[in-house]
Amino acid sequence: MADRQRGGRKESGEETLFPKFDYYLDESDPDILVLRRQDGTFVAAFSASGVTREGIMEAAKEDYQALLAHLAKDRERGSGQSEGQDPEGGPRG
Repeated sequence: MADRQRGGRKESGEETLFPKFDYYLDESDPDILVLRRQDGTFVAAFSASGVTREGIMEAAKEDYQALLAHLAKDRERGSGQSEGQDPEGGPRG
């Protein structure tokens, strides 16, 4: 039976291939809500008077998908490197 995934980890305790990112709302301005990643990176801003839960969830989902695409692209570039070379393909040293 396949392992189920929860919160970026499989129930068996193994790491999954997908990183987990937490998001939070910065409510320091009463008129604007700012969606940020766990590291404080800006994701999206919303008017406090017109914000919806669905809008926040959609922004987080889009950001997470973009992060995964970026990580996959980096992983593809990295898989073609041989030992002793820097990321640009030249010799390390």
